[in-house]
Amino acid sequence: MVGTDGTATLAILTFWVGPFLLGVEADQIVRLPPPPRQMPSIPDLELVDQLPMLDLRTACGLPPAPSEDHRQILVIDRGGEKMAYKVDKVGDLISVDMARHVWQLPPLLEVQKQWKQLWGVCQWKEELVMLVDLQYEP
Repeated sequence: MVGTDGTATLAILTFWVGPFLLGVEADQIVRLPPPPRQMPSIPDLELVDQLPMLDLRTACGLPPAPSEDHRQILVIDRGGEKMAYKVDKVGDLISVDMARHVWQLPPLLEVQKQWKQLWGVCQWKEELVMLVDLQYEP
């Protein structure tokens, strides 16, 4: 997206997986979890249960969550096929200036990277957000 001042911005949905703050381009998200106090409708639950699901704690090499009760699910469209990703908590929808706040992975992370979906980092407030491409297919 290009702002009124000509700067390129990127809309990112942040989410937590263990101690990691991750972000995904907002246009990759097909369905967000319902607000915490709102119960999803039965068709929504059935839809998510039928999708292939990846627990991002496993992908990040973390132990299982102490409680599954408060975890949330993001739904992504990957080449016409929907895929569900289990995360610990959905964060904020942010907009960052690509030229000033989005960078490639630092060399140390690039070398140690086992999760191929990581592509960069950005700064938001006082946090470093690791950017992931959930539509990536190895």
